[in-house]
Amino acid sequence: MVEIIPFKALRFNTLKNEEISRLVSPPYDIISPSQKEELKTFSENNIVRLILPEDEKDRDKYESAKNTLNFWIGNNILKLESNEAFYVFEESFIDNGKWKNFTAFIGLTKIEEYESLKILRHEYTLSKPKEDRLNLLRAANTNFGLIYTLYNDQNKKIQELLEHYKLSKPIYDFIPEYNNELKFKIWKIADENDIKKVIDLMENNNLLIADGHHRYETSRIFKHEVKEKRKNTEINLGKTFIEANQAFVYPEDYVLTMYVNFNQENIKILPTHRLIKFENDIDFEKIKDELHKYFYIESYSAIFGGKFLKDSDFTSSKKDDAAFNILDFMSKSKKNGKKSFCFYDKSKNIFFCTLKEKINALYGSSKENDFEFENLDVRILHSFILEELLKKYKIKNIDFTHSLPEVIEKITLKNTDYDLGIILNAPEIKDVESLSLKGKVMPQKSTYFYPKPCSGLIMYKMDL
Repeated sequence: MVEIIPFKALRFNTLKNEEISRLVSPPYDIISPSQKEELKTFSENNIVRLILPEDEKDRDKYESAKNTLNFWIGNNILKLESNEAFYVFEESFIDNGKWKNFTAFIGLTKIEEYESLKILRHEYTLSKPKEDRLNLLRAANTNFGLIYTLYNDQNKKIQELLEHYKLSKPIYDFIPEYNNELKFKIWKIADENDIKKVIDLMENNNLLIADGHHRYETSRIFKHEVKEKRKNTEINLGKTFIEANQAFVYPEDYVLTMYVNFNQENIKILPTHRLIKFENDIDFEKIKDELHKYFYIESYSAIFGGKFLKDSDFTSSKKDDAAFNILDFMSKSKKNGKKSFCFYDKSKNIFFCTLKEKINALYGSSKENDFEFENLDVRILHSFILEELLKKYKIKNIDFTHSLPEVIEKITLKNTDYDLGIILNAPEIKDVESLSLKGKVMPQKSTYFYPKPCSGLIMYKMDL
């Protein structure tokens, strides 16, 4: 179903682990302004200068990225590999004090429309990030980061081949400078027989985009733009050119992709919590009254003891205690098949609300066939709580975070920009896949697959 091919990778011209550790970065969309500045101090050639470029005196940031990229290539800071290959990729991370890892491989995926069901999405995207990434792609003709996809290797045929390569010495084996709780290793698959084997084994798979929806859709738009320009050129050159190039592989038809077998352990989805600002002052007791019609309401203090209201209760250790207690409650609720949310308002009140009935009982028979979709925590939050129960309270802004302590900290600040934090559980991978196959698309920022791969380790330049 899905078409993948090997490619000539663009890589930093170094084999030193300590050097590459200072050149890579997190994906562009999770880099804060302060981290961006820190990354720039690691090396004048850190990839952040390309993925988050800045305006210069006589050019905009996208033109600046193009010039920097060309300078790095021209000065052999970046080099193009001499042969086409796939790459084995291992990412290790610390979870609860222990190192864990998962294995993937990297190649190019032919860009498809979602209707084909070869490439599955699970989240809606935002227009502003797509516009930004499209402008960068137009200028640089390069994929600097990876589309993170999941595939089903239930028989472990591909996994066995990848594990075989992992017995040899890796090209890189390093802990990135930006996070000492991550580790990356990479190996090259250049053997033609092994390349063919991987391609053949992937033929009957489809791919679920776990992370990188904006980049995938950007690449899809870019492909159509270039195709239209190419079409006009082919018309001018005549029929002979078209016939001669029917089997030609057009580089913009493909996107740089990381393929992860979701049957492995240690593939994690973290929840994405909400930080909400209302247009007007809110009476949170009235919000509780609205929720109480359909949810059991339990206060934090009643469950865990203590008032938990004084500013002195928000030292770092207390924040950690609160985060642990909240996560413990939410985890137990999920294991028991319940739908629970934790609300934390700017008056330092923490309360849990747990759905009394199944969601289809509240909606009635009209949505009964969509029970799996409507029963998602993030769907209940947006469609039922925010858009139905609390619709009279106009929301000015919603921000997102994966850190529960960050929710507590940002709501606790005296001059906070937020009125309410809502903590929720993450969906399961099997549910995300099932809904994607049915064509269901979840609200924005529904999932956060962890950990993310780095940017800048393996790149795809389309016009070299």
